[in-house]
Amino acid sequence: MGGDKPIGLAVAGIVVGFFVALPALIVPAYYLYANVVALVTGGDFDSNHVNIAVFLTGMCVIVGLLVVAMYVAVNLVGKALSPKRSKS
Repeated sequence: MGGDKPIGLAVAGIVVGFFVALPALIVPAYYLYANVVALVTGGDFDSNHVNIAVFLTGMCVIVGLLVVAMYVAVNLVGKALSPKRSKS
């Protein structure tokens, strides 16, 4: 059963690589989120209009979506690790 080791290493590499890259992915994702919010709400440049609840909710949703994306990637690669059923 030496065929499962490379797949297991690939899954581990995806998880470690994603967690290392997660801080670098949060910044452009939040920048995109902030631009969309600015387009929807209009061009008010006053700093007193920052809604902290919206800011924190956006950050939580961004991090949550990135973690779910990592889970999907690991799930797709990890399906090959499932034991094969023999037809005996």
